[in-house]
Amino acid sequence: MNPSHMFRRRNFLMTMSALPWLPGLLQGAPLLRKSNRSLIVLWMDGGMSHIDTFDGKPEARPDIRGELVSRESSLEGVFLSEHLPRLAGIMDQCALVRSVTSPEGNHGRGSHYMLTGRRPSPVLEYPSIGSVLTPEKLSDGNPIPSYVAIPDAHPYARQGFLPLTRGPFEVGGDPSKGDFRVRNMAASPQAQRALSLLQTVDSLDGKPRSESEAARDRFLSQARFMSLSPQARELFDLNRETPETRKRYGPKQLGQSALLARRLVEGGVRTVLVRFKGWDHHESIARAMTYGFPPKLEALDQAVTALHEDLARRGLDERVTVVLASEFGRTPRINPRGGRDHWARASSVLLFGGGVRRSVVVGKTDANGEAPIERPVSPADLFCTLLGALGADLEQVQHTPDGRPVRTVNESAKPIHELLQS
Repeated sequence: MNPSHMFRRRNFLMTMSALPWLPGLLQGAPLLRKSNRSLIVLWMDGGMSHIDTFDGKPEARPDIRGELVSRESSLEGVFLSEHLPRLAGIMDQCALVRSVTSPEGNHGRGSHYMLTGRRPSPVLEYPSIGSVLTPEKLSDGNPIPSYVAIPDAHPYARQGFLPLTRGPFEVGGDPSKGDFRVRNMAASPQAQRALSLLQTVDSLDGKPRSESEAARDRFLSQARFMSLSPQARELFDLNRETPETRKRYGPKQLGQSALLARRLVEGGVRTVLVRFKGWDHHESIARAMTYGFPPKLEALDQAVTALHEDLARRGLDERVTVVLASEFGRTPRINPRGGRDHWARASSVLLFGGGVRRSVVVGKTDANGEAPIERPVSPADLFCTLLGALGADLEQVQHTPDGRPVRTVNESAKPIHELLQS
């Protein structure tokens, strides 16, 4: 009997893809070309209050401005929380959009819109910007992933209808912990043997490879290279940074995650998503943002400022674009529990780095921070603008598994030209 009839290669691949260690290990792509910028997305998961961070309203009533005092930053007319003093000092080197507005006030739906540039669809899950930027074809033997999520990817920061090969590699741990290890970086001996067995299975199946099988071959091969590559291991090793550098970023999760993101883009990763949870402050928002564990605003202030300074110091500020965003803002009025609820009508987004103009403020909200009164910007517009800053093709078309063409950028989206370098 022909061995290929007993053990079809396709069945073998399907079995391997179900192994728990494989999906995270397999994500990868060609090394970053010098002509392409990298992207770091600092995702404030839960709905960051715009009024208590980047759109302070010092003249508003106490039930609007809350307990946290805001002060004018180095960017004229922009008021930040007094708990963001470092960020306030570099705002004139950044760009700020104060008029992002969305109809999606649910965590999942709001996140989907912000991360994919598309409102949720009942029939199609759209790819996130990291997956859009991940090339379709993988190069043999290259261990560097194209898209990395720290510590993990939001459910809507994944590949959507695109192939699994364009999804994120998830670090799976907190880089600030002493026992931090990158999940799936080192496959078990059994996993390595399983990958090696693929070559044996190939020899049993003499049939020509389809395009999808050839892509899967490269996918599996890259998984093995990544698990064995010193180059890949070094990228994820924060112990190679000086104690002084690690201290500048701050000792907690956000700071060390931002530092890891810098290492990754410097080493060739195209997109890094840093997911910082805990911004859903329905009660005691002032205390949670200033006295929590860790204090949200302190961690944010130190990490983002250190990242900004480090990129410039290392000559990466034109090669890397950074965006800080959340799924929506929070209600202008403080609720009876001392918190703020979901508010999709207004939120703020911070940007700096490559392709982004400095000292630019786009849009303005009313006196209470309820809604934009100048230059409203949709998440689709923001998505389109980021792709433009990164030099991506705004006319690009992706294809669903059944072959249907879908434009990467929503047809209604318009780039925010005020933000983009000429």
